[in-house]
Order: sequence, then C-alpha cells, then structure tokens
Amino acid sequence: MIDDKNLLLEIKDVKFHYKKNNDILTGVNLELYQNEIIGISGENGSGKSTLLKILVGLLKPKTGSISTKSKIGYSPQNILLFDNLTVAENFHVFGRGMGYDKKAIKDQMYDIFDKLNFAKYEKVLIKNLSGGTKQKVNFGISLIGDPDILILDEPYQGMDYASFIAFWDIQFEMRKLGKSIIIVSHIIEDQSKFSRSLHLIKGKLQCCKEEDCKCYEVKN
Repeated sequence: MIDDKNLLLEIKDVKFHYKKNNDILTGVNLELYQNEIIGISGENGSGKSTLLKILVGLLKPKTGSISTKSKIGYSPQNILLFDNLTVAENFHVFGRGMGYDKKAIKDQMYDIFDKLNFAKYEKVLIKNLSGGTKQKVNFGISLIGDPDILILDEPYQGMDYASFIAFWDIQFEMRKLGKSIIIVSHIIEDQSKFSRSLHLIKGKLQCCKEEDCKCYEVKN
C-alpha cells in the first residue's frame, strides 16, 4: 500500500516471461513520485513495451507487485485506433469506455484538439490521416480524464516539429501540476528533459552508463 502522498506508483520485483526459461523481466523495481518525467531506454526486445503493458494492466506479471492510487493514461507504441471511425468518434468511443458522458468527452476533446492543433481533422476518418497525425490522436486519447500518470511508448513517432514541441509543452505543464510521466524514448536529445534516465538491461531497470546518458536523482 502506498502511504507517501508524493509516491504515485510503486513497482516491486516484477518478473515476466512469455515462455518458460526465457525471462523478459527479471526483477523490475521503481518508485514514481510526483513531478517526475522518467525516461526508459533499452535495446530492441529488452522488454520496454512489455513493462508498460504490465503497468497499465494489459499483461499480468508472473511475480511481483504494482501499487498505485493514481489515474493512468496510456499511449502504446502501435497505434490503437478505429480506422473506419472519425477522430471525434474515436474520442467518444474511448471516453465512453472510461465512463464519461458525451458533454465531458466533448469538452475534453476540444481542449486536447487545441493543445495538439488537430481540430481540423475532427470529422476525418482515421484511415485517411497521415502517420504523424494518427500518432497525435493516439497520444491525445491518453489525455482523456486528466490522468495523474502518463505511460507513453515512443509516443511521437512521425510527428512534425510543431507537434513535437506541443507534446513536450503538455508534459512540462502536467509535471508542474504534480503529475508524472514514464516515457520510452531513444532520442538522445530527450535526456535533458527527464528527471531520471533509466535503462532496461537484462530485465532490470538501471541507471544508464555515464557514456550513454545522464542519470538523475529523484526530485520530490
């Protein structure tokens, strides 16, 4: 149970494998506090996406525990949208699935449209959007419900520069409000934006080696 009011998420000794004797995660430990942006990197196949899926409940760990009292938003690496629905219809489907009524969804949707500058695509079918715009919609849906924690798996692939800047403005705004973000990113320039940089090596989260990236102390 989480007693520290500044602690949003606690992961204890999480292990996972798809096949026996082929461990993906061998003992992940992490404490996520308010006002943090934690960057996670690692080689292809190291288990980064698997870890994020466990954090949002799409996969169940074999052992270990995850504790949180926080509302979580999730943007997966692979775009999960309904191609034959419009942007607005996708927001309504996901919003209703989260338990929000039509008015609440509409208000949140237009606020997100404004922040990410894609209101003009409101009535466009997802299948007719560019890859970068689909990525913006994918990310935008993770903001529904004003989550306390964002779990983001390489969320800005294909975004243009203006969208990339808007993306980070949203992260910094959330952090100021006491919210936190876990983000998988391989972009070296992102390191300066993180409170902590962690590397998934042999199934465990570790501080990056000095020559690879910077490692920061927890900032409460």
